[in-house]
Amino acid sequence: MKILKLFFLLCFVWQLSSLSAQKLRIVTVEGEAQVEFPAFKSLLEVEQVAFDRALVNALEKAFGTAIIQGNSTYMKNLQTGETVETSTVFNMIANTYVKGEVLEVLKKEFDEIEGEMEIGGKKKRVKELRCKVKIKARELTENIASCEAFPLDCADKRCRKTDFKNDDPLYLYFSSPADGYLAVFLDDGKIAQCLLPYMRLPKSYENGVPVTGNREYIFFSPEENLTYFETKAYTDSYQLFTDKLHEQNRLFILFSPTPIDAPALKAGLNMESLSAFEKDKGYQVPRALESEKFQDWLIKSRLRKTDLGVKTIDITISK
Repeated sequence: MKILKLFFLLCFVWQLSSLSAQKLRIVTVEGEAQVEFPAFKSLLEVEQVAFDRALVNALEKAFGTAIIQGNSTYMKNLQTGETVETSTVFNMIANTYVKGEVLEVLKKEFDEIEGEMEIGGKKKRVKELRCKVKIKARELTENIASCEAFPLDCADKRCRKTDFKNDDPLYLYFSSPADGYLAVFLDDGKIAQCLLPYMRLPKSYENGVPVTGNREYIFFSPEENLTYFETKAYTDSYQLFTDKLHEQNRLFILFSPTPIDAPALKAGLNMESLSAFEKDKGYQVPRALESEKFQDWLIKSRLRKTDLGVKTIDITISK
């Protein structure tokens, strides 16, 4: 059994696009949002809400606002007010449809704002959190079919979960409407670990695990009927652990109809995350690279490979 120590934060962002190089439009834009900071919510929760809404604000400034009316979708230009019907693909952030995806966050700032408001003739102290962002983003221009992917805590799609506890196992459900190649990474802000392709898979899998369209997959399970490979010995299993009250991390799910050029991965880069007992038992950590190098590789891959889709999922793990 492979043991991987993971740290997570609740959030869900779905980013999947297929663009023609001729239509690719990349911009740098700023956005901001201010949200209520109630006493019953943690700072991490409120920061995530403010950050997501600031991203939406920036993307709407750059590419307009999506309006859904019945079976038709319209784009509203925020500068001219013009509304036109469109069939383009959309990204969803904070329950809002936007016509773009974030390639890189260049700046992210938070400010706490305190004040008073009158409720029923009485003054009440209130606190809000403001987030300002500067991002590099690209426009989504072509209609594509969406893939489905989400984490699980058992080898069954009904075990969908985003808030994990220590020693919980991690599995991944995945399905796409078309054939393609799949890769999965986990980035904790310092190290990005490659969860799929598995370490022991043959070299022919290094550019992504081939998946068949309209088929349901559950990865990270050694069960014979869920290995999808010649032998279950290829499969790596992952167990979640944190030594803090709450920690955070981000899961990157990459899918493309064509092979994905792999980054330069190193073995044993995150061995300090294993205990002495785990090392004595021969447990290993996935191949990995530094987070900064992974993000640089991912941005360049998305600019170069216009059929590459990326889904990001943040989840929490607690003691």
